[in-house]
Amino acid sequence: MTARQITLLFTFSLLYACGLKKNNNRIEKAKAIRMIQLDPTHSHAAAAQNDRLDFLDSTVYVYTPDKNSIEPYLNQIKSLNSRQLDPTNWNEDIYSGPDYLEKMAADKKGNVVVLSGNNRLKIDYIESSIKAGMNVFADKPIVINKAGFERLKTSYELADQKGVILFDMMTERYSLINRVQRELMQDSMLFGKQTRGTKNHPAILESSVHHFYRGGKGTRPAWYFDVLQQGEGVVDVTTHLIDLAFWKLFPEQAIEYTKDIKVLDADHSSVKLSNAEFSAATSLPEIPSSLSPYVKDSVLSVFANGKILFTVKGVYTEVNVEWRAATPKGGNDIRSAYAEGDRSTVFIDQVFGRNKPRLCVEKRSNLSDKDFREQLDRSFALLQKDFPGISWSQEGKFVQVNIPAELELKRDITFKVFSDYLLNHSLPKWEVPNTIAKYFITTTALEMAKAKD
Repeated sequence: MTARQITLLFTFSLLYACGLKKNNNRIEKAKAIRMIQLDPTHSHAAAAQNDRLDFLDSTVYVYTPDKNSIEPYLNQIKSLNSRQLDPTNWNEDIYSGPDYLEKMAADKKGNVVVLSGNNRLKIDYIESSIKAGMNVFADKPIVINKAGFERLKTSYELADQKGVILFDMMTERYSLINRVQRELMQDSMLFGKQTRGTKNHPAILESSVHHFYRGGKGTRPAWYFDVLQQGEGVVDVTTHLIDLAFWKLFPEQAIEYTKDIKVLDADHSSVKLSNAEFSAATSLPEIPSSLSPYVKDSVLSVFANGKILFTVKGVYTEVNVEWRAATPKGGNDIRSAYAEGDRSTVFIDQVFGRNKPRLCVEKRSNLSDKDFREQLDRSFALLQKDFPGISWSQEGKFVQVNIPAELELKRDITFKVFSDYLLNHSLPKWEVPNTIAKYFITTTALEMAKAKD
């Protein structure tokens, strides 16, 4: 990461600090953050340990019911410690036993609990951690049903009383293409005013396609395919997509679910996996008996696909997530999105075979070609200040945004942003209400989709 990127990163995070909530549980900077990894059975757990940070203690306390279940996580840490460029020096202090959760809360060896694993258990882990007076850095989704949503609201209230932070790690906010699209959407001369859209044609779309198997040795645990533990697709990846819609549409604005959100429609559908496809994704020889409720004629059905239509402050918005068994040869996950202004549409698209999505701008009919090109030049001259080297080129009826690859962050920096909030004893005022609004949408949509069955 270049010095300029680091400067931009912390400027970016500090911009969120306008009107921050005070965190009374003060953390000082010298080796201030002592990390606990609680039951780290998802690959995102190691992302919190991507980098050596001066204020982060090198000993990480790991609590797990079964040490065998965290072998993939431990292998990731070994890889971080042994990499040639900027190796880390983590010392993993592991406790394994059936009383792991009670032991973690009683020991209080750390002040930040990282959660990335079984989604059904996360709200239990969150409650235990906050009650013990520890901050929480949690991978999505935090909750997967309406009962969990009600407990989440109470958890935020308790966190406020305890003076600790509960933070949902929304990694997609720091993706370069999303950051640039967000900037373009705030450009009133190029993008114009955000349109409202309609139920049949939403003004905002966020969509993605994922695959259970992407090559190599499959490491997904069997519970990943149990929707009662992992959650359905309509409450899982949609959290990222809803968060992006909020973040791009209403930067630094609080969204109150009781008055700003209306969930209009939701659907879900299943992905069918053969035993061979399941084995590729998990490296298990066959579909286990624990998943038998979802198996018919030797085919596993996983409700991983989901679509939600809602309005946020009157803007019609759709999020759509789809899963498939395995990437095709030479294939990849797929990302797409659009936002419609009254002067232009800014969209992200991707197809199989194109490793990275592209960002484009298409003018509306009320804007002349001449005015469009002139405004592009003015807008991109301003973008150059934060994104040096960014440019545009004509691609048929739309313009492609050319973003230099060297501007992309090499590693996930979500934990750095979270750490900045901790060290400054603060959290953006909009973060909590927007997170609650997000999970209100997902859990309401799940009930709506299931009611159609």
